[in-house]
Amino acid sequence: MTLLLNLYLGHLLGDFVLQPGKLVASKRTGLTGLLVHVGIIGLCTAAILYADLASLWNIVLLAIAAHTAIEVVTIRAREMEQLSGLSVFLIDQSLHISSLAVLVWVAEPYAPVESVTTFGQQPGATWIAVACAFVGVTFMGSIIIFEVVNSIGPSEWNRDILPFDAARVLGMIERGAALLLAVMVHPLLIVLPFLPRVAVAFRNQEPERARQMVVATTGLVVCLTTWILVLIVAMTTSTAV
Repeated sequence: MTLLLNLYLGHLLGDFVLQPGKLVASKRTGLTGLLVHVGIIGLCTAAILYADLASLWNIVLLAIAAHTAIEVVTIRAREMEQLSGLSVFLIDQSLHISSLAVLVWVAEPYAPVESVTTFGQQPGATWIAVACAFVGVTFMGSIIIFEVVNSIGPSEWNRDILPFDAARVLGMIERGAALLLAVMVHPLLIVLPFLPRVAVAFRNQEPERARQMVVATTGLVVCLTTWILVLIVAMTTSTAV
């Protein structure tokens, strides 16, 4: 579990935190952008596992290779009119997670997969899961909401690339606060950060009211799902101990 979470954290950092809109567009149209992107993925993963690279360097290289192959597949999939952006995104992320799980399964007989460090420290699987969850709801959550809005909203809502603007930052703060309240204080407080958006939505006219409600609902679902996954990791690791 520890190695898997570390690999996934590297994926999240490279695929969302350090992948601006210009790089997204570049990797979809040329080899240079793709190579830069997978290089960033590799650097993020290597940085997280730097203290264990002597035994895990081959896993890092395999993670880069798997990510590259999946990116090629999903870039081609985006050209298919039968698939929505949301469908391609879900397929893409499912393939990435599956590939990392396979890598850990392959590495288990040969490497100490549960005793690897994270940035040279050993915070424990639960806290690594919380870190993954926080990055997920803040950065990946923006993309999920973007794709949901594009998929179910009217055409005037649609955009090709999500800008990093004030509205996106506000949403990141909203979801990050919701997750931290659920993890650190009480699960029921997960709804609290979304209430101001809902209140503002009801003061707007359609279709903006509907768009804001879609954003709030999707954000809450993302946070709830992520909190449940953190809880599962915590229960699993506690049982294992």
